[in-house]
Amino acid sequence: MPRARREPPSTDSGPSLRAVPFFAQSDAGPVSLLNRRQRQRLTEISTRVRVPPRMVLYREDTVATTMFFNAGGVVKTFRDLPSGRRWVTGFFFPEDVFGLAQNGVYVRTAQTVTEATLYRVKTEVLAELLRNDPDLEYQFLVKAAHELREAQRQALVVGRRDAVGRVAMFIRQLEQRGVRHASGGGLEIDMPMTRSDVANYLGLSPEAVSRATRMLERRGIVKFTERHRVRIVDRLQFDRLVARV
Repeated sequence: MPRARREPPSTDSGPSLRAVPFFAQSDAGPVSLLNRRQRQRLTEISTRVRVPPRMVLYREDTVATTMFFNAGGVVKTFRDLPSGRRWVTGFFFPEDVFGLAQNGVYVRTAQTVTEATLYRVKTEVLAELLRNDPDLEYQFLVKAAHELREAQRQALVVGRRDAVGRVAMFIRQLEQRGVRHASGGGLEIDMPMTRSDVANYLGLSPEAVSRATRMLERRGIVKFTERHRVRIVDRLQFDRLVARV
């Protein structure tokens, strides 16, 4: 991994995972999966680092020795295609884990979008811990299933014909991931990615993303209160648009 600032012992409660569990619960949204003991155990085998924006954490097709728990900030994964285009395959938020490998190598490049606080752990050390802790292994399975569902949702988003609908569904994804900010005007959704990142994730051009966001504002569905912050103004119309797949 490139140079990152190693953090002193932290007052936070350590690495965690957030996902929608298998079994029914009163709140249908994601929950934190790990108990205090599990988080402490992961803290003991991890190194906490603070990483600046736009830092490459690892590159595709390189040997995978480390996995990362996101404790704060946003990270993207991408692949540069032979055509010269960049395909953003995912965004990772607090309580996400990333760095999974295939045949011992990373399948995507990972780069920070914002400043991020990460716990990095050697893959072989984490694997040994999971082999000796079936309950922790189960929670990782729940998280993996959650990420599979998220990937299926992305396929639905990209499959839409209308750019306005794709952008609206992306905003819904951010809202469901808890990327929110309370303001005097109500609940706002943080959207820290660049326009190019959003375009490369949705399979659109940056110009198409700009036109779609302007259309959403003209129709009174959302309002961009700042460059990287949006508020849903008309919830009923927003939900109808998102459901139109």
